[in-house]
Amino acid sequence: MEVPCGKMYMDSSTKTSTATSIGLLKSIPGLGAFRDHGATVFFLALIALSALITPNFLSFGTLENTLVQVFPVMLVALGMTLVISSGGIDISVGAIMAISAAVLARLYTSGVGLAPSIGCGILAAGLCGLFNGILISRFRIQPIIVTLVVMIAGRGLAMRVQGQLSTSLEYTPLGNFGLYKVADKVPVQIVIMLAAVAIILFVVKKTVFAKHVEAIGDNCRAARLVGINTLATTIGVYTVCGIMCAIAGCMEAARIGAVNVAQLGLFIELDAIAAVAIGGTPFSGGRTRILGTVVGAVVVGLVTVIVNMNDIPSHYSMVFKALIVVVAMWTQRKK
Repeated sequence: MEVPCGKMYMDSSTKTSTATSIGLLKSIPGLGAFRDHGATVFFLALIALSALITPNFLSFGTLENTLVQVFPVMLVALGMTLVISSGGIDISVGAIMAISAAVLARLYTSGVGLAPSIGCGILAAGLCGLFNGILISRFRIQPIIVTLVVMIAGRGLAMRVQGQLSTSLEYTPLGNFGLYKVADKVPVQIVIMLAAVAIILFVVKKTVFAKHVEAIGDNCRAARLVGINTLATTIGVYTVCGIMCAIAGCMEAARIGAVNVAQLGLFIELDAIAAVAIGGTPFSGGRTRILGTVVGAVVVGLVTVIVNMNDIPSHYSMVFKALIVVVAMWTQRKK
Protein backbone atom coordinates (compact mmCIF):
# COMPACT_ATOMS: atom_id res chain seq x y z
CA MET A 1 0.00 0.00 0.00
CA GLU A 2 1.34 3.44 -0.89
CA VAL A 3 1.86 5.67 2.11
CA PRO A 4 0.76 9.33 1.82
CA CYS A 5 3.77 11.66 1.79
CA GLY A 6 4.84 12.97 5.13
CA LYS A 7 2.91 10.34 7.02
CA MET A 8 4.05 7.33 8.95
CA TYR A 9 2.52 3.97 8.09
CA MET A 10 1.35 1.79 10.97
CA ASP A 11 0.83 -1.93 10.71
CA SER A 12 -2.22 -3.66 12.18
CA SER A 13 -0.53 -4.55 15.49
CA THR A 14 0.54 -0.95 15.99
CA LYS A 15 -2.97 0.27 15.20
CA THR A 16 -4.41 -2.23 17.69
CA SER A 17 -2.09 -1.16 20.48
CA THR A 18 -2.74 2.50 19.70
CA ALA A 19 -6.49 1.95 19.77
CA THR A 20 -6.15 0.22 23.12
CA SER A 21 -4.13 3.14 24.48
CA ILE A 22 -6.71 5.63 23.24
CA GLY A 23 -9.43 3.57 24.88
CA LEU A 24 -7.60 3.75 28.18
CA LEU A 25 -7.07 7.48 27.76
CA LYS A 26 -10.75 8.09 27.10
CA SER A 27 -11.66 6.19 30.25
CA ILE A 28 -9.87 8.75 32.43
CA PRO A 29 -12.49 11.21 33.76
CA GLY A 30 -12.18 14.72 32.37
CA LEU A 31 -9.27 13.87 30.08
CA GLY A 32 -11.25 14.64 26.92
CA ALA A 33 -11.91 18.20 28.07
CA PHE A 34 -8.30 18.61 29.17
CA ARG A 35 -7.08 17.38 25.80
CA ASP A 36 -9.19 19.93 23.95
CA HIS A 37 -8.37 22.84 26.28
CA GLY A 38 -4.97 21.84 27.61
CA ALA A 39 -3.33 25.20 26.86
CA THR A 40 -5.99 27.06 28.84
CA VAL A 41 -5.66 24.62 31.73
CA PHE A 42 -1.87 25.09 31.83
CA PHE A 43 -2.31 28.86 31.66
CA LEU A 44 -4.81 29.05 34.51
CA ALA A 45 -2.77 26.62 36.61
CA LEU A 46 0.37 28.74 36.18
CA ILE A 47 -1.52 31.93 37.04
CA ALA A 48 -2.91 30.36 40.21
CA LEU A 49 0.46 28.92 41.21
CA SER A 50 2.28 32.18 40.55
CA ALA A 51 -0.25 34.23 42.51
CA LEU A 52 0.40 31.97 45.51
CA ILE A 53 4.19 31.77 45.47
CA THR A 54 5.31 34.95 43.69
CA PRO A 55 5.07 38.37 45.38
CA ASN A 56 3.44 41.12 43.26
CA PHE A 57 2.83 38.69 40.41
CA LEU A 58 -0.63 40.08 39.63
CA SER A 59 0.64 43.64 39.29
CA PHE A 60 0.37 45.55 35.99
CA GLY A 61 4.14 45.84 35.80
CA THR A 62 4.57 42.06 35.87
CA LEU A 63 1.91 41.62 33.18
CA GLU A 64 3.57 44.22 30.98
CA ASN A 65 7.03 42.70 31.46
CA THR A 66 5.72 39.20 30.71
CA LEU A 67 4.03 40.21 27.46
CA VAL A 68 7.09 42.12 26.27
CA GLN A 69 9.30 39.09 26.92
CA VAL A 70 6.77 36.81 25.21
CA PHE A 71 6.73 39.01 22.08
CA PRO A 72 9.51 37.31 20.03
CA VAL A 73 8.34 33.81 21.00
CA MET A 74 4.77 34.72 20.08
CA LEU A 75 5.64 35.96 16.59
CA VAL A 76 7.93 33.05 15.82
CA ALA A 77 5.36 30.58 17.19
CA LEU A 78 2.65 32.01 14.93
CA GLY A 79 4.80 31.32 11.88
CA MET A 80 5.78 27.93 13.29
CA THR A 81 2.10 27.01 13.68
CA LEU A 82 1.52 27.42 9.95
CA VAL A 83 4.64 25.40 9.17
CA ILE A 84 3.67 22.55 11.48
CA SER A 85 0.09 22.63 10.20
CA SER A 86 1.50 21.96 6.73
CA GLY A 87 3.27 18.87 8.07
CA GLY A 88 6.71 20.52 8.28
CA ILE A 89 9.04 21.92 10.91
CA ASP A 90 11.44 24.87 11.02
CA ILE A 91 14.35 24.84 13.47
CA SER A 92 16.16 27.67 11.67
CA VAL A 93 13.95 30.44 13.07
CA GLY A 94 16.55 31.67 15.58
CA ALA A 95 19.24 31.92 12.93
CA ILE A 96 16.83 33.74 10.59
CA MET A 97 16.15 36.25 13.37
CA ALA A 98 19.90 36.82 13.67
CA ILE A 99 20.32 37.26 9.89
CA SER A 100 17.50 39.80 9.73
CA ALA A 101 18.86 41.80 12.67
CA ALA A 102 22.41 41.66 11.26
CA VAL A 103 21.27 43.10 7.91
CA LEU A 104 19.33 45.79 9.74
CA ALA A 105 22.29 46.72 11.97
CA ARG A 106 24.82 46.75 9.13
CA LEU A 107 22.74 49.02 6.91
CA TYR A 108 21.48 51.26 9.69
CA THR A 109 24.91 51.92 11.18
CA SER A 110 26.26 52.56 7.65
CA GLY A 111 23.98 55.55 7.21
CA VAL A 112 21.06 53.92 5.40
CA GLY A 113 17.68 55.18 6.57
CA LEU A 114 15.66 53.36 9.21
CA ALA A 115 12.78 52.27 6.96
CA PRO A 116 15.01 50.87 4.17
CA SER A 117 17.17 49.07 6.76
CA ILE A 118 14.14 47.41 8.34
CA GLY A 119 12.76 46.56 4.90
CA CYS A 120 16.02 44.89 3.87
CA GLY A 121 16.14 42.96 7.14
CA ILE A 122 12.64 41.62 6.53
CA LEU A 123 13.51 40.86 2.90
CA ALA A 124 16.59 38.88 3.97
CA ALA A 125 14.53 36.77 6.36
CA GLY A 126 11.85 36.26 3.72
CA LEU A 127 14.50 35.00 1.30
CA CYS A 128 15.72 32.53 3.94
CA GLY A 129 12.17 31.23 4.27
CA LEU A 130 11.87 31.10 0.49
CA PHE A 131 15.09 29.08 0.34
CA ASN A 132 13.72 26.63 2.92
CA GLY A 133 10.44 26.26 1.06
CA ILE A 134 12.05 25.64 -2.33
CA LEU A 135 14.39 22.93 -1.05
CA ILE A 136 11.57 21.22 0.84
CA SER A 137 8.85 21.39 -1.81
CA ARG A 138 10.80 21.37 -5.08
CA PHE A 139 13.69 19.08 -4.19
CA ARG A 140 11.78 16.94 -1.67
CA ILE A 141 14.39 17.25 1.11
CA GLN A 142 13.13 16.61 4.63
CA PRO A 143 12.21 19.86 6.45
CA ILE A 144 14.30 18.98 9.50
CA ILE A 145 17.41 18.59 7.31
CA VAL A 146 16.89 21.79 5.32
CA THR A 147 16.20 23.96 8.34
CA LEU A 148 19.05 22.33 10.26
CA VAL A 149 21.42 23.44 7.50
CA VAL A 150 20.10 27.01 7.67
CA MET A 151 20.29 26.96 11.47
CA ILE A 152 23.94 25.93 11.38
CA ALA A 153 25.02 28.26 8.59
CA GLY A 154 22.73 31.14 9.49
CA ARG A 155 24.63 32.55 12.43
CA GLY A 156 27.92 32.41 10.54
CA LEU A 157 26.25 34.25 7.67
CA ALA A 158 24.80 36.79 10.11
CA MET A 159 28.25 37.44 11.58
CA ARG A 160 29.72 37.80 8.09
CA VAL A 161 27.01 40.31 7.12
CA GLN A 162 27.34 42.34 10.31
CA GLY A 163 31.14 42.27 10.25
CA GLN A 164 31.41 42.02 14.03
CA LEU A 165 29.89 40.10 16.90
CA SER A 166 27.84 42.93 18.40
CA THR A 167 26.52 46.31 17.28
CA SER A 168 25.06 48.87 19.68
CA LEU A 169 21.75 50.56 18.85
CA GLU A 170 21.45 52.59 22.05
CA TYR A 171 20.46 56.25 21.78
CA THR A 172 19.37 55.80 18.16
CA PRO A 173 15.82 56.26 16.82
CA LEU A 174 15.59 52.49 16.40
CA GLY A 175 16.71 51.83 19.96
CA ASN A 176 14.27 54.45 21.24
CA PHE A 177 11.46 52.85 19.23
CA GLY A 178 12.10 49.54 20.99
CA LEU A 179 11.31 51.27 24.29
CA TYR A 180 8.38 53.30 22.96
CA LYS A 181 4.99 53.08 24.69
CA VAL A 182 1.75 53.83 22.90
CA ALA A 183 -0.14 56.56 24.81
CA ASP A 184 2.71 56.35 27.37
CA LYS A 185 1.19 53.14 28.74
CA VAL A 186 1.32 50.19 26.34
CA PRO A 187 4.70 48.95 25.01
CA VAL A 188 4.86 48.98 21.23
CA GLN A 189 5.72 45.26 21.26
CA ILE A 190 2.29 44.44 22.68
CA VAL A 191 0.55 46.46 19.97
CA ILE A 192 2.55 44.74 17.21
CA MET A 193 1.92 41.35 18.80
CA LEU A 194 -1.85 41.89 18.90
CA ALA A 195 -1.82 43.05 15.28
CA ALA A 196 0.18 39.97 14.21
CA VAL A 197 -2.20 37.62 16.02
CA ALA A 198 -5.21 39.31 14.40
CA ILE A 199 -3.69 39.10 10.90
CA ILE A 200 -2.65 35.45 11.20
CA LEU A 201 -6.01 34.55 12.74
CA PHE A 202 -7.79 36.23 9.81
CA VAL A 203 -5.60 34.34 7.33
CA VAL A 204 -6.35 31.02 9.02
CA LYS A 205 -10.09 31.60 9.36
CA LYS A 206 -10.93 33.43 6.14
CA THR A 207 -8.47 32.57 3.36
CA VAL A 208 -8.16 29.69 0.93
CA PHE A 209 -4.40 29.67 1.53
CA ALA A 210 -4.90 28.37 5.07
CA LYS A 211 -7.22 25.63 3.82
CA HIS A 212 -4.56 24.56 1.33
CA VAL A 213 -1.96 24.50 4.12
CA GLU A 214 -4.13 22.20 6.23
CA ALA A 215 -4.90 20.01 3.21
CA ILE A 216 -1.18 19.56 2.52
CA GLY A 217 -0.56 18.72 6.16
CA ASP A 218 -3.38 16.19 6.17
CA ASN A 219 -2.37 14.44 2.94
CA CYS A 220 -0.11 16.26 0.50
CA ARG A 221 -0.57 13.71 -2.32
CA ALA A 222 -4.33 13.95 -2.11
CA ALA A 223 -4.02 17.75 -2.05
CA ARG A 224 -1.92 17.63 -5.21
CA LEU A 225 -4.45 15.39 -6.93
CA VAL A 226 -7.32 17.79 -6.28
CA GLY A 227 -5.39 20.62 -7.89
CA ILE A 228 -3.74 22.41 -4.95
CA ASN A 229 -0.40 23.95 -5.85
CA THR A 230 1.55 22.25 -3.08
CA LEU A 231 4.87 23.77 -4.17
CA ALA A 232 3.66 27.38 -3.99
CA THR A 233 1.76 26.79 -0.76
CA THR A 234 4.75 25.21 0.99
CA ILE A 235 7.04 28.00 -0.18
CA GLY A 236 4.50 30.53 1.05
CA VAL A 237 4.30 28.94 4.49
CA TYR A 238 8.06 29.03 5.07
CA THR A 239 8.31 32.56 3.66
CA VAL A 240 5.63 33.79 6.06
CA CYS A 241 7.48 32.11 8.92
CA GLY A 242 10.67 33.88 7.85
CA ILE A 243 8.93 37.26 7.80
CA MET A 244 7.54 36.68 11.30
CA CYS A 245 11.09 35.88 12.44
CA ALA A 246 12.32 39.12 10.88
CA ILE A 247 9.80 41.24 12.74
CA ALA A 248 10.65 39.45 15.98
CA GLY A 249 14.39 39.83 15.40
CA CYS A 250 14.31 43.52 14.48
CA MET A 251 12.04 44.47 17.37
CA GLU A 252 14.02 42.42 19.88
CA ALA A 253 17.23 44.13 18.73
CA ALA A 254 15.53 47.50 19.14
CA ARG A 255 14.30 46.62 22.64
CA ILE A 256 17.69 45.38 23.82
CA GLY A 257 19.49 48.25 22.10
CA ALA A 258 22.06 45.98 20.47
CA VAL A 259 22.48 43.20 17.94
CA ASN A 260 24.54 40.26 19.17
CA VAL A 261 24.32 37.66 16.41
CA ALA A 262 25.63 34.91 18.70
CA GLN A 263 22.78 35.37 21.19
CA LEU A 264 19.83 36.91 19.37
CA GLY A 265 17.14 34.28 18.90
CA LEU A 266 19.28 31.54 20.43
CA PHE A 267 17.11 28.47 21.23
CA ILE A 268 13.92 30.38 20.41
CA GLU A 269 12.92 27.52 18.10
CA LEU A 270 12.51 25.34 21.19
CA ASP A 271 10.17 27.80 22.88
CA ALA A 272 8.19 28.29 19.64
CA ILE A 273 7.76 24.55 19.12
CA ALA A 274 6.78 24.17 22.77
CA ALA A 275 4.13 26.90 22.37
CA VAL A 276 2.67 25.15 19.31
CA ALA A 277 2.67 21.80 21.12
CA ILE A 278 0.95 23.24 24.19
CA GLY A 279 -1.54 25.03 21.94
CA GLY A 280 -2.74 21.78 20.42
CA THR A 281 -1.72 22.01 16.77
CA PRO A 282 -0.95 18.38 15.83
CA PHE A 283 2.58 17.73 14.63
CA SER A 284 1.19 15.37 12.01
CA GLY A 285 -0.28 18.45 10.32
CA GLY A 286 -3.76 19.11 8.99
CA ARG A 287 -5.07 21.49 11.65
CA THR A 288 -4.17 25.00 12.79
CA ARG A 289 -4.90 26.29 16.29
CA ILE A 290 -3.73 29.90 16.39
CA LEU A 291 -5.43 30.88 19.65
CA GLY A 292 -4.00 27.75 21.25
CA THR A 293 -0.53 28.84 20.14
CA VAL A 294 -1.13 32.30 21.62
CA VAL A 295 -1.97 30.78 24.99
CA GLY A 296 0.91 28.31 24.64
CA ALA A 297 3.39 31.14 24.03
CA VAL A 298 2.15 32.95 27.13
CA VAL A 299 2.51 29.73 29.13
CA VAL A 300 6.12 29.36 27.95
CA GLY A 301 6.80 32.98 28.88
CA LEU A 302 5.15 32.60 32.28
CA VAL A 303 7.42 29.69 33.15
CA THR A 304 10.48 31.87 32.56
CA VAL A 305 9.02 34.80 34.51
CA ILE A 306 8.04 32.61 37.47
CA VAL A 307 11.50 31.07 37.63
CA ASN A 308 13.19 34.48 37.49
CA MET A 309 10.91 36.15 40.03
CA ASN A 310 11.41 33.36 42.54
CA ASP A 311 15.22 33.32 42.21
CA ILE A 312 15.22 29.78 40.83
CA PRO A 313 18.26 28.95 38.63
CA SER A 314 17.28 29.71 35.03
CA HIS A 315 18.17 26.26 33.71
CA TYR A 316 15.22 24.83 35.65
CA SER A 317 12.85 26.72 33.35
CA MET A 318 13.98 24.46 30.49
CA VAL A 319 13.10 21.39 32.54
CA PHE A 320 9.67 22.77 33.45
CA LYS A 321 8.92 23.66 29.81
CA ALA A 322 9.93 20.17 28.70
CA LEU A 323 7.63 18.57 31.27
CA ILE A 324 4.71 20.75 30.17
CA VAL A 325 5.29 19.83 26.51
CA VAL A 326 5.42 16.10 27.34
CA VAL A 327 2.15 16.29 29.27
CA ALA A 328 0.53 18.40 26.53
CA MET A 329 1.55 16.01 23.76
CA TRP A 330 0.43 12.94 25.74
CA THR A 331 -2.99 14.30 26.58
CA GLN A 332 -3.71 15.74 23.12
CA ARG A 333 -2.93 12.69 21.00
CA LYS A 334 -5.94 11.28 19.18
CA LYS A 335 -4.46 8.84 16.68
